[in-house]
Amino acid sequence: MPSKHAKLQTLLGRSVRIALMLLMVLVVVALILWLMGVLRTKILPGSVSGHSAAPARPLTAAVRRLTLSRTMSAVGTIRAIHPVTIASRIVGRVIWTNLEVGAALHKGQVIVRLDDRNLKAQLAQAVAAVRLARAQLHQARIDQRRDKTLLATGDVTPASMDLADTGVATAQAGVARALAASQSAKTVLAYATIHSPVNGIVRQKMISAGDTVLPGTPLARIYNPRRMQLAAVVQESLADRLHPGEILRLRLEGLKVLLKARVRQIVPRVQSQSRTFIVKAAAAFPAGIWPGMYGTLLVPVGAEHPLVIPAAAITHVGQLALVQVLAGNRLLRQVVQPGRHIGQWREILSGLRLGQRVVMPPGSAPTVPEAHP
Repeated sequence: MPSKHAKLQTLLGRSVRIALMLLMVLVVVALILWLMGVLRTKILPGSVSGHSAAPARPLTAAVRRLTLSRTMSAVGTIRAIHPVTIASRIVGRVIWTNLEVGAALHKGQVIVRLDDRNLKAQLAQAVAAVRLARAQLHQARIDQRRDKTLLATGDVTPASMDLADTGVATAQAGVARALAASQSAKTVLAYATIHSPVNGIVRQKMISAGDTVLPGTPLARIYNPRRMQLAAVVQESLADRLHPGEILRLRLEGLKVLLKARVRQIVPRVQSQSRTFIVKAAAAFPAGIWPGMYGTLLVPVGAEHPLVIPAAAITHVGQLALVQVLAGNRLLRQVVQPGRHIGQWREILSGLRLGQRVVMPPGSAPTVPEAHP
């Protein structure tokens, strides 16, 4: 049997351990409450955190409302208005090309040459056939004149004269046929030298020297950088707000550029699954814009009137946004909840009222209302 003294020591040890565990729990709970801000004094938006006498004639700005147009974004892809695919018209082997992706081309510039040795030989044959046909016509006319003279003296029959006339007509047809074949050979020979049909930039090169091409084989795709448009996907609920010729804003996300765009075309077909349709808007895109880049068409859907103050009037202390409000001859330090930036302005979600005046920092320029579309 353990002694009474040993039992007391065991009981005391358990009590100490329990007390230490409770103390640790209390410390952890207190730390969590402190991190959550429960044990700290909070200043709510709109509440005054302090006041002081106003200096003589401080620079102030009024709390005002701006009129902004509300817009819905329609994301799209930049495309060439008239993309051009250059193709071969004949069968041939490429013996030379200066096509390079990204290279600028001008209208009429030679870009591809095909092997034309057989075509030149065919043209030479056609030219020789023209000479032969003309010689045959010349001889037929001589025979016709001779038979006409002999017919007058009765030395030939009328049937012989008819044959002479037929020979002239046949020779004339032969000359016409030979001339047409010669012109066709010249045209086909010209197809062996391929020119750029427009001014533009090479977007895709599809052949190299040594390749054999067939009629219709694409050689390259080019586009005119001055003739591009944004093909935007628009919700069908905005169909009645868009019209051809309307001027909208276009934002290029990658370059952070805002442009004016004119609606060129509204495709009258709605995608059944997404309930959207395509709107094509043209703009004067800056250098460095390529087909395939993303852009956003901003479609106006109404107006909004946010409460704003100059962004320079707001100071930050920790996570608090503070302004100084002029109230009579006193300056009240007030907590606000700011929203988005709008140029030099900052939207105020709570903490201020329309018409109140906030103190600007020394050296600030007087504020003037900005025009916002």
